[in-house]
Amino acid sequence: MSAPIDLRNSPIGKIFPALGPFLLAAIFGFFALKGLASGAPGRGVLWVTVLALGCLGFGLVIARGAFDTSVQVVIDAKGFRDRRGGDVLVPWEKVRSVRLTSGKGSAMISFELTEEPPKAIRYAPANALGRLLPFGRNIVHMEISSLDMSGADMIAAIKRLAPQVVVSG
Repeated sequence: MSAPIDLRNSPIGKIFPALGPFLLAAIFGFFALKGLASGAPGRGVLWVTVLALGCLGFGLVIARGAFDTSVQVVIDAKGFRDRRGGDVLVPWEKVRSVRLTSGKGSAMISFELTEEPPKAIRYAPANALGRLLPFGRNIVHMEISSLDMSGADMIAAIKRLAPQVVVSG
């Protein structure tokens, strides 16, 4: 029996996406200070300040994951467990196929199950679309671009741990 694979957040995968909101916060902050210094009307300066603080807060929410060193995903011979989306073990016997999709800097693994996923997984944010559409209800999506293992390495681990699962894409 193989040792479980514990995946954690990648600091790079969490800090880089936060750079955009931080940059916007700096730009809005600059214009808020410039507006204050030039005596601009208070209402406009207030809106720009609120935008700056909102972007700063959003960047902090995104970046905080870089400092979370707890295990996010566990893959072992029994199945997989994503603690970010339901924290429920999905056994390999219930997985029909696995597909890696990536593009534009993001990556996701889609698991097609033989039945509907447990309720805790269905209501995870990554799987919200599956609740709304009449098709695709047995597909579980796992975002992997922020984890410390590449998609190709995860697919190789799944092939090794669960050879009966069909890998497509």
